Amino acid sequence: MAFSYIAVICALLCCVRSTILSVDQIPHIIPHEVIGRLTSTSFVLSQPLCYFNNQRQLPCTVNTCEIWSVIASGSGVHQFDTDKVTEASKILSASPYPDAFRGEGQKRYYITKLGVPRDFPCGNLPGIRYFKVGADGNCSTTNCNGILPAGYTVRVKYILIDPVTKMVASESKWSIPIILMTSRNSSSIDVSTWKRSGAMVVITVILSCSMAVLTLLLVAVLLGWICSGEA
Repeated sequence: MAFSYIAVICALLCCVRSTILSVDQIPHIIPHEVIGRLTSTSFVLSQPLCYFNNQRQLPCTVNTCEIWSVIASGSGVHQFDTDKVTEASKILSASPYPDAFRGEGQKRYYITKLGVPRDFPCGNLPGIRYFKVGADGNCSTTNCNGILPAGYTVRVKYILIDPVTKMVASESKWSIPIILMTSRNSSSIDVSTWKRSGAMVVITVILSCSMAVLTLLLVAVLLGWICSGEA
């Protein structure tokens, strides 16, 4: 009985995988230096320009298909690849934000919407085109683009959703692991260097004042010597 169940699941996986088209593009952090390019809870990705615009045999068009991004950590990568098949029509709500990363047993990925392929055309476009993961901050809706736990290592892929069936029609490859910065507790910051710097400032001021006084005394002595010589 168990063997039969496994066989059915495997057959289902193979069948659905064959209907999901893939593209060779890989999401990556933009090469340009922009504010917030990589922080402890967010990062800036290249947009999915021309990822899905030239695909054939899609169930929707560049005006109706929906581009979403999947942000996963650790086991969330494998979990999404399983859920897109076993929970195909419910994939957009299978792992709601922000619960996805709260405690053990969570799916460790969430999905947020970017737009339609028409908004991400092919060709060279002016300006810096990017998508910021975590742009919505501390949000609470299922598919909001919320911040990530500080210091996490995550991977991202772009997916194309059929708006009728709500299933994945096409997808990019997963990005390489992206390591977020680790925030430091203020109590762990060594302020001794600041204290030493403050002491140096005080010493510098005292020495400067002493030099000024000595210079004035020297000038007074010279003036007195000159005046006495003239007399």
